[in-house]
This record gives sequence, C-alpha cells and structure tokens, in this order.
Amino acid sequence: MNDLYFACKNCKVFVDAGYRWAYWTLEQPGIVKRKEVIVAEVVLSAEEYWNPDLGEGSNWLYKGVLLSVREFLAIHREHEIIFGEYEDFISWDDESFLEWKQLGYLLTSLPRYFVEELKFKSWDEVCEYIEQRAETLVVGTRVARYS
Repeated sequence: MNDLYFACKNCKVFVDAGYRWAYWTLEQPGIVKRKEVIVAEVVLSAEEYWNPDLGEGSNWLYKGVLLSVREFLAIHREHEIIFGEYEDFISWDDESFLEWKQLGYLLTSLPRYFVEELKFKSWDEVCEYIEQRAETLVVGTRVARYS
C-alpha cells in the first residue's frame, strides 16, 4: 500500500491523508474512493477517522495528519478534492508535476515548495538545500546516502 492523500485539483495542493489509517477508516468502508472527487462534509463526519484510539501509536495522527487534513478540508471544501496516491493526481510524464505543492504533515519537497515556502530564486539554492539535508536510505544493514 502506498501513501494516500487528499488533493485539491483547483489549487494544485495536497495533504497526507494518513496512510493505512485513511485506507481502513475511509476507503475500506466506502466513505471515499480512489481517484474520485470527495465531499468534504462526508469526510469531516467520518467519526472513526477523526477519533483513533489514544496512545503513542496515534500521536502522529493527532499531532500531524488530522490537524493538516481538517485545515485542508476547511479551506478547500468547495473545490474539486480527490482522494488517492500521487499517481492519481500528479503526472510525472510531463512538467505538470511542477504545479503541485504538498501542505501539512511530512512534506515532499516539490518545486513549488522551494519557490513559495523557501523563497529560492536559483537552482543552486535548491541543490545546496538538498546537499545540507542528505537523505538517508537504510537497506538491510547498509546505509546509502543520497544528496
């Protein structure tokens, strides 16, 4: 299973929906369907989604995901919002991915983020930023670094 998002097609912004939590509490019971427009009020009234059991295992939902999603749905409720994976709303086959920006929890650094949030004006600034935050990928016992 891949990450799941709510994406506003009008504003070209998206927010993390909560991975498996979103699948089990929204998609599996039929409240939302992938690649289809959602009704914000229906999602906002999905009690199980908004009320995970309290505990360490749900901190990431309460402190990150659910706050971001609630704000996103409030702002974009009248827009065309779809539910799904990246590939359901972003095309990597052309330059249209340049139009999209992630909001909220666990941000993906797409071009709009560099320009709008970090105010970068050159590709050198982007490269320097990425080099300073070398991403680490753990593969078995090996550690591979990408910059």
